[in-house]
Amino acid sequence: MNKDSVSFSCYSIRRLNPFLGVLQIVATEGSRAISPDGIDWEIQILAERPHDTWGAPSPVKRKHQFLRFGSWNRADGLSRVPANPLLDLTRMLNEANRIVEILCLESTRTPFLLKDRFELWLLDDHDQTPLALLASTTDIRNIPSLIETEWVCSKNEFPSIHMERQKEIRSEPTNPLANKRYLEKTVKQRSRRGLQRWYKRSVDGCGEALPLEAEMKSASRTGQLPADAFPLLLLNPCWDGSLPAAVVADYHAWLSPYLLALQNLPDELRSTLEQQASKQSLVVDTYWRLYPKIINKQIIDAARVEALLRQSHKEIKR
Repeated sequence: MNKDSVSFSCYSIRRLNPFLGVLQIVATEGSRAISPDGIDWEIQILAERPHDTWGAPSPVKRKHQFLRFGSWNRADGLSRVPANPLLDLTRMLNEANRIVEILCLESTRTPFLLKDRFELWLLDDHDQTPLALLASTTDIRNIPSLIETEWVCSKNEFPSIHMERQKEIRSEPTNPLANKRYLEKTVKQRSRRGLQRWYKRSVDGCGEALPLEAEMKSASRTGQLPADAFPLLLLNPCWDGSLPAAVVADYHAWLSPYLLALQNLPDELRSTLEQQASKQSLVVDTYWRLYPKIINKQIIDAARVEALLRQSHKEIKR
């Protein structure tokens, strides 16, 4: 098959609330491939999910949805997962083969350009400016049906040297999620009113406020905000008090291997993130292909070498 005969698009979106990096997507009319690292891709095919295991006609009109069909990478090729025999598996396999052929040609071009320019921000109570990014979408007509109304910093605990010092001073009991709880509580205290606003971001970073009926809670501010009103690292780094600001800085440092996949970061900030990310060599080795720009190649290369040595040592111990 000639890929030029099939209409397809390549783009990326952010995994948000909590932020987990940037997803790469290759999509056709009837299929899509999604990858968190540019190496392993999940193949999904648009199909009708059978409602009746006995094959009887459904009284309700069934909707098409993307179903997981398998996975693909260059080393192993296409691996299928068990599928419902009531599905049109022949058609689905043809769709999968089409998108795999596209992947063979296009997957080396990652990272793809970010396309999720519609952003839902939690707003600061004081001045109603963007505080933390809650969600994003490529099409404002298809707003996600379930959006977390509160900001989530991570799924698990993150390290914070400043919180550790605070716990030592106060002799506080051990809490396995103390840093996570503290940061989320701190953000919540600054956004008690729960104000949210959708913005359409332009190429230059400016954001146009969108007064949508779909907003769960609206704010009075309208119009356009300059690019510097939006936190580059998705959470405002400026806080009253030394501890909140320090914990946010620790959080950003911990997220640095993932934040490096963001696009349009200033070189100075990217360089700082590279220094911080080098302390998490295994994570850097997983996601470095998605970094749109590398300021200090030696730092990233050294982290990758360290990751290789650690993985080799782990294999030897087995």
